[in-house]
Amino acid sequence: MARPRLSGEEKRNAQINLRLTEAELAALRLDARKAGLPLSDYVRRRAIGQRVRSRSTGRADPALISELNRIGVNVNQLARAHHRDSAFVAYWREVGDELKGILSRLVSSDGS
Repeated sequence: MARPRLSGEEKRNAQINLRLTEAELAALRLDARKAGLPLSDYVRRRAIGQRVRSRSTGRADPALISELNRIGVNVNQLARAHHRDSAFVAYWREVGDELKGILSRLVSSDGS
């Protein structure tokens, strides 16, 4: 079954040319992909002031959630130790390393 023809008012026949840096174009493509839209639809919606939300995948990795929870517990313990004037500085490197690891996993899974 063919798609119905658009009326003259509905046809998109006007164009604009836009120059971007490669970085700007890459950012737009990433945002469009996150929203689940073709680049032209994403840019059109943004240009006319429509809100565009990222599409939720609904697939949170339980292992990542567990790791983030564990890191949050560590940060909370460090904050308590700091307020008690305990020696907490030695633990910050460990927490930082954990955060770097989880962030790199999140970034690599986001790009797929």
